Amino acid sequence: MRRGWLWIGALLLLGGCASSSRPIDEIQIIQQMGYDFENGRYTGTAVYPTFKQGPMTKPNILTTTSPTIYDLIPRLSSKSPLPIEEGQLRLILFGKEFAKRGVTQITHSLARNNKVGSHLLLGVAKGSAKELLHITAKTTLSDTLYLPNLVEQNEQSMNLPKTNLHLFLYRYFSPGSDPFLPYFEKKGDFVKLEGLALFRDDNYVGHVSLRDAFLMKILLGETKNGVYQLKVGNRGKQGEDRVMLQNLWAKPKYEWKRDGSRHRLDVFVHIHASVRDYPSWLDPVMGKQLDNVRKKMESELEHNMERLFRSFQKKRIDPLGFGDFVRSVTRHWDQAAFYREYPDLDIRPHVTVDIVHTGIGE
Repeated sequence: MRRGWLWIGALLLLGGCASSSRPIDEIQIIQQMGYDFENGRYTGTAVYPTFKQGPMTKPNILTTTSPTIYDLIPRLSSKSPLPIEEGQLRLILFGKEFAKRGVTQITHSLARNNKVGSHLLLGVAKGSAKELLHITAKTTLSDTLYLPNLVEQNEQSMNLPKTNLHLFLYRYFSPGSDPFLPYFEKKGDFVKLEGLALFRDDNYVGHVSLRDAFLMKILLGETKNGVYQLKVGNRGKQGEDRVMLQNLWAKPKYEWKRDGSRHRLDVFVHIHASVRDYPSWLDPVMGKQLDNVRKKMESELEHNMERLFRSFQKKRIDPLGFGDFVRSVTRHWDQAAFYREYPDLDIRPHVTVDIVHTGIGE
């Protein structure tokens, strides 16, 4: 009998889904949204596909302004001949000036919206989100998901750490970390991913390059991919000679200890890498030369990690979640006391690199 009631419930649910469905040509499917703050007013920009014959689509844009954030969607609806549907929203892009003022009004609203998935992507534009969305709509012709696809492929195969609405909110609400998002810039007639936008609480405070994003990806312990260039000399005709290393696997380990009257955080990172490209004079099969490259990589990575840590401490932000780690190993952890100490905290990186192979020519 219980199974029969389950079948009836399932049929009612299916019936409800069928009755709420609408033909695709009777709704405006918003796939990307941009938020800006300009001249004392908020600007909302929506990118939606126009479906042509067959699978072809063309990106189109709706834009509106308002003195408040809350009625941007209703104002966009007043310009749309069809009802706006947010269920296929893939990316929210914040202009830098908007992000400086704080983004939680939007992220909290998205978190409460049951039509929007937690894997929704967020990002920050160096200038205007509206301008960058207009550029992608104009130059990508039929690709309405250029920016989301750009983020996803760089997370999967290159230097970008994983980000989405769920992770942003987790890092925002965590007492021991700060959030970050992909950072985009206009480059001529194209939009380029330039690194990571950094936040203190929900306010944009700066950004790092993709090169530093690779270090963050390693230190967050989520990477199996990513590339890193290392200078090895000046023998080549083109100037500096560089080795291109690809990360295959990396594992960070943290240790929290007292060093005299102060605390110290040791960061141990073990990287397995392969050599993808190298100058002709460097024979990677020769152990001594390869060992020199390995030692140089360890030294440079440690130097750049130290620089990255100092920049985070100077900004009083914790995107790597050091506070979360210390909280996990400290009884009765005091958040206020830790972050009072944080700007002067001794954080020491220790990098070990294993070059596991150098390509098919080996």
